Amino acid sequence: MLASHLHNNKAIVPGKSGNMAFILGIFLLALTFGSCSLFKQAKEYQQFVHSQFSIRNVNVSSVAGIDVSQMNQYDDLDFGQLIHLGMQLVKGNLPSIMVITVDGYNTSSEEAAISGMDWLLVMKTDTLAKGVINKAITIPPGRHTYFPVKVNFNISRLVKSGSLEQIVNAVLGNNSKQEFEKLGIIFKFKPWYRSGKKIKKSPVYLSIHPEFNSLK
Repeated sequence: MLASHLHNNKAIVPGKSGNMAFILGIFLLALTFGSCSLFKQAKEYQQFVHSQFSIRNVNVSSVAGIDVSQMNQYDDLDFGQLIHLGMQLVKGNLPSIMVITVDGYNTSSEEAAISGMDWLLVMKTDTLAKGVINKAITIPPGRHTYFPVKVNFNISRLVKSGSLEQIVNAVLGNNSKQEFEKLGIIFKFKPWYRSGKKIKKSPVYLSIHPEFNSLK
C-alpha cells in the first residue's frame, strides 16, 4: 500500500528529448539574434560608405618644434623661425602635428556606422602619413558627424611640389584649399566593421579632396 502511494506521487522529470528541444530552442534564438546583428552592422556600413564626406578644417599645432597653433600664414613667422625652418628643410626634417576634421553627412533616412577605419594622407603618388581609427563612428539619419584624425608627418616631403612659403601656407591654412590642390594632397580612408571575430573592410580607399570649410 505504502509502495503504491509513493509510486503514484513520484515527481515527473522531463525526458532527454525535452531537454534537447529546450537547448535547441535557445541555440536557434541566439543564432537569430546574431544574424540580425550582423545584418544590421552590414547595412549601417553600406549607409556609411554611401554618405558624403569633406574636409571641414585642418589645425596645425607644431612644425619642426615651433608652436604654430596661433599662426595663419607664412608672414606670421618671425625671422628666426624662418631661418630655423629653412635649416630643417635642408636637413629634410620638418615634423608636423595636425588634426584633420572630417565631415560625414548621412543623406539617408537610416543610421550609418562603422567600427573603425584605415586612413592615408597622400600627395599624388606619395603616401605622407597613415594610421588607424580603432573606434566606432556613427552618423545619424540626415545629420552631420565630425570626426578628428591626428596626423604626424614630415612636411619636408612636400618640397618636391612647392617652395617653403607654399608649403607653410598650405599647412597653416592660408588659402588652404587652393594650396593643397596645387600640392595634390588628398585624404583617403578605408572603413571597416566587425563581423563576429572577423573584420570586413572596404575593397578600396575612399578619397576626400581638400574642400575646406565646406559642407555637403
